[in-house]
Amino acid sequence: MRIPRRHRPSSALWTICAALTLTALVTSLLRDSGGTGAGRVGPGRICRSALPADQELSSGTYGFGDLRYACPKPDAPWRCTTTTQVRVRNTGPSTVYVSVIHGARQGERLQSPERAVAPRRTVTLRPGRGQLLFDLTLRGAGPGTSLTVVSVR
Repeated sequence: MRIPRRHRPSSALWTICAALTLTALVTSLLRDSGGTGAGRVGPGRICRSALPADQELSSGTYGFGDLRYACPKPDAPWRCTTTTQVRVRNTGPSTVYVSVIHGARQGERLQSPERAVAPRRTVTLRPGRGQLLFDLTLRGAGPGTSLTVVSVR
C-alpha cells in the first residue's frame, strides 16, 4: 500500500525525532551509570543503621553508593579509577563494627574480619591490592549507628 506524498512525514521531521531519541537515550545512560556522581561514593556520604546489633547493613546500598570506583569530579565519570581506600568516621554515639566486602572480579566476594570503630574515630578501609571494593558492612548497637565518608582514593 502506497501512502500519498502529502501524508508522509518530511525528512526533517525524521531527523528531529532521531536526534531527540538519541539525546534521551544518552541522558538516560549517563544517569543510570552514575554519570552525575549521585550514585558514587564520595566525601560526606552517610550510612545509618537502625538494625539490631546482630544484623549487618550494606553501606554501599544504603548510603555510600557505588564503592568500586573513585571519581575526581562527579561530572567526569571517564576519569574514575578503582577505589584503593575509603576513610570513614563513626559519627554515632556508640562503637560500630565495619567489614570490607571485596574481590578480584564481579561475582567474587570475600569479607574481611570486622573492625571496631569507636565514636568520633576515623578508620581507613582497603579492598586489597588488585581487588575491587564492593561494599562496607556496618553493625552496631543502639540508635544512631552511623558512618560518614571522609575521603575516597
